[in-house]
Amino acid sequence: MDTNFFLFNKESINKLVTKVVLATNILPPLFVVLTMVGIFGIDDVFAGIVSAIVIPFSIIQLVVVYCFRRVHSYQKVDDAATFGFDSLAPVNKVDFDSREKICNGWQTLGQYTGLIGLSLIVAFLGTHAHVGIYIGYSLVTFLSCLYFNVRLTCMIGIIDYFLMIVSVYFKTTNKLKEGMPEIVARGVFDTSVAYIAGFTIEFVFVFMISYYISKRCYQALQEANGKNEQLKRTELQIMGFIPDMLKSHEVFTGYHIKHTVVYMDMICREVVRQGNYTDVLTKSEIELYSSAANLHDIGKIHIPDHILNKPGKFTDAEFEMMKRHPQEGKILLESLPKIRGGRFNEIAEQMAYYHHEKYGGGGYPTGLSGNLIPLCARLMAAADVLDALLSWRPYKEPWDIDRAIEEFEKQKNKQFEPCIADAVIALKPVIFMKSQEFLMDEQMTKELERESEWRNKLRQEQFQELYNSGLLNINK
Repeated sequence: MDTNFFLFNKESINKLVTKVVLATNILPPLFVVLTMVGIFGIDDVFAGIVSAIVIPFSIIQLVVVYCFRRVHSYQKVDDAATFGFDSLAPVNKVDFDSREKICNGWQTLGQYTGLIGLSLIVAFLGTHAHVGIYIGYSLVTFLSCLYFNVRLTCMIGIIDYFLMIVSVYFKTTNKLKEGMPEIVARGVFDTSVAYIAGFTIEFVFVFMISYYISKRCYQALQEANGKNEQLKRTELQIMGFIPDMLKSHEVFTGYHIKHTVVYMDMICREVVRQGNYTDVLTKSEIELYSSAANLHDIGKIHIPDHILNKPGKFTDAEFEMMKRHPQEGKILLESLPKIRGGRFNEIAEQMAYYHHEKYGGGGYPTGLSGNLIPLCARLMAAADVLDALLSWRPYKEPWDIDRAIEEFEKQKNKQFEPCIADAVIALKPVIFMKSQEFLMDEQMTKELERESEWRNKLRQEQFQELYNSGLLNINK
């Protein structure tokens, strides 16, 4: 099942339960007012005890539920020692997921404190001789169905039932103290048993209905999730097809795209770890960004092969032609069927069109600068340049990691947004390991053989240029 959905749902229902808990704070003053006007007969001592229970419980519930929300909501709490992380762990996916587990743990605690706390409040209110709860005993059980957790619903139902038994017994005792004739005549035990028998019949129906609701909702979610997972797999297969398709068109783009997908994910997570864009870069949004990165160079399909695969630097005219691939990519993606409600399409188009813009201005095709460039494109630009620096190209040898990181330091606030450049710089050891991993995985492939052929062709052309210019005389 989609754990992110269940965490989101758990947070939402916890907030609802917390609001219900906060609403119970109005009961003590309401009891006092209604007693003063003669509607209720509740003494101030009982109202005071209710306040003493509800107020601290409300505070605890607020802290647990609202201070430990989803990972992007508390990402700025960034002391690694606080969470027991190693100094290198935060740069990895492990840190992001570990924080989400911590969040899930606190929200699970809020789930139990909220439901059990409400059950205790209802049960305590039911002990008073003049407070009629009745259906209230089952409300918390029904409320637990909203978590779509059958085990939780069963547990809360059992707890509510036993609290109801205890509450009914004390209610009967309190009625006896007030000298109610039916209690005096039948006795506390017999009267309690009679009440409990009636409530038990109701609780059987409550339990059956709540169990079925919770189970059926969970099954429906499983079915929907299965379809969503199948759709995601299909989307990933389509996205994975794009680099393979581009390989047949250009020697280098296929692997470049696969590399940038990985770098995009790493950079996004590090940006979040450093406390930036925590409200935007949620786990699902990062997944969308990484998936859309597969399409950032799709416009190169419309660039002639002799330019894409030229072994050497472009002429001015060739470079102008090459600079058309962002517009071509945007045009192609505008006809892409809507994926994930169109959000994926929006991100993919922005990445394709703006990934050559510069944060300080002067990029292409529009010359935008700063935050006018979409965030996804600012991140894509960093992943794109990072791989270009670390990879071989017809016009350059691959840079070593130190030189590449120095370039990001120089281009901070120029080509790259400062927080994105800082993320790349912080990822240096991980990027180095990943780039070496890419190299090892690809060194025996046919694509590398093709790359080798282009290197030899480039060297031959360079040799010919030197020979034609007279700078190289092989007869000497």
